[in-house]
Amino acid sequence: MSLFAKLSAAATALLLAACASAPAAQYFSLPDSAFVPPAGQSSGQTAVQIILAEPLGQGGLVYQTDAHRLNFARHHLWAAPLDQSLAAAFSNRLNRRGSARFVPYGRGNGLPVLKIYIEQFQGSFQGHTLVSGYAQWPNGRTTPFNIQTPQQGDGYPAMVESLSQGLNRAADTVGGH
Repeated sequence: MSLFAKLSAAATALLLAACASAPAAQYFSLPDSAFVPPAGQSSGQTAVQIILAEPLGQGGLVYQTDAHRLNFARHHLWAAPLDQSLAAAFSNRLNRRGSARFVPYGRGNGLPVLKIYIEQFQGSFQGHTLVSGYAQWPNGRTTPFNIQTPQQGDGYPAMVESLSQGLNRAADTVGGH
C-alpha cells in the first residue's frame, strides 16, 4: 500500500470517528411557551415584545461557568426562537394574573407595546438560574426584575425547569407593576 493510500485511509478513519462522536443536538422548550389567546373581549390588548441581550439570541442555552464567563451551548438548543417563546410565555402568565389582555408582539397591529428587556436568562455555577431585565410599559414606566431560582437537580432539563420558575416570578413582578 502506498504512503498516499495509507494517509488517505487514516484521514478517512479520523473523519468518520469525529462524525460518529459528535453529540446529537437536543432541543428544549419553555413550559407554557405556546400562546393561548385570552378568553373574553379582545379590546384593550397589549402586545408583549421581548428584546434579548445579544448573547441570548444565539439559539443555545446559556450557562455561567464562573463569575466572568458564559458558556453558549452548541448541542442544547431552544426549539423555537427564545424571544418568541418568552413573548408567548409572558403573555400567558400575565393573562392569568388579571383583567388586562396580552398577546405576543406581531399578533396585532397598532396595539400598545409592553417591551421586556431580558439581560440574563441562564444557569449559574452557583446552583441557581438567573432571569433579569426590565419591562417598559407603553406609558414609559419601567419595572425591573432580578430573579434567582434554585436549580433542583443537574443538567439542562433541570435548568430549563428552574428558568421557567424564574419566569413565573418575573411575570409576577412585571404584572404587579
